[in-house]
Amino acid sequence: MSIVLRKFNCGTGRIYPTIAQVVHRFLLVVWVFTASTTYAQTYRDQVLNRTVFWSEVNLVYKTAGKWSFQLDHQYRRQADDNGRDLNAFRYPLLQVFRPWINYQLSPPVQVSLSPLGLWWNWGRVSPYQPLTFFQEIRITPQLQITKPLGNGQLIHRVRTELRWASRTDTLTRAYIFLSDGESQQVLADRFSLRLRTLARWMKPAFKRDPTDNRWYSQLSIEPMLVVSASGIRFDQQRTYLALGRRIQKHLRLEVGYMNQFTFQRRETDRLHLFRFNHGLHWYVYLESGR
Repeated sequence: MSIVLRKFNCGTGRIYPTIAQVVHRFLLVVWVFTASTTYAQTYRDQVLNRTVFWSEVNLVYKTAGKWSFQLDHQYRRQADDNGRDLNAFRYPLLQVFRPWINYQLSPPVQVSLSPLGLWWNWGRVSPYQPLTFFQEIRITPQLQITKPLGNGQLIHRVRTELRWASRTDTLTRAYIFLSDGESQQVLADRFSLRLRTLARWMKPAFKRDPTDNRWYSQLSIEPMLVVSASGIRFDQQRTYLALGRRIQKHLRLEVGYMNQFTFQRRETDRLHLFRFNHGLHWYVYLESGR
């Protein structure tokens, strides 16, 4: 005999599922969860730690109006990929040249576009692996909102990166934007979209009086998503803590610690790879114009 639960004093005659149906659905959910857990357990987990060095130089020219133009250059180096090597300058890791066009919509809101960024990636992570070189082109629109928070300011940035990456080692083959001699399957996955959102809090430090703004500290968190032919996935988060100093009105220097967490799934090896890059970060900002 089935036990049926009906909605009481509603007048609609609506019937709830029987207890047998509820149990059946519960067992189905348990089976799906167990199956997915079993499938996930077929992957091995590997955690890697690596010491890296990041440097960034930003050159900014501001016009008398709302426009400004910017060029940033990034250079990164890396230690062995074993967690014990502390020489962050041992191997090259990345080099970037990226121009920006900025427009100040209002005092707190700025929109920007990097029309063409050039990215060069070195893939060597140990003395037992050959040095590889992959090139990438990125187009990057950006929205940034700055508002006061306490005695500092909160910066919220939303950035979208349109990426065209080489999938072959371009030390042995030239990189061509539309094709670098790869199969159609690889070419179809060369384009990806990265969605990034950053929250940064900057505040004065070591203040001797209300007008002393030479030193400042900052903390930022930036999670990222990748959209590609293989789907949407979270693959990276950066946490950054830094101390900076304004040397002059248009010049500031900054040094900090960058923790970069990345997640990769390697289907061929049935491997979940969790990587933590521990980086010394050096930043220079130089502004000119009116």
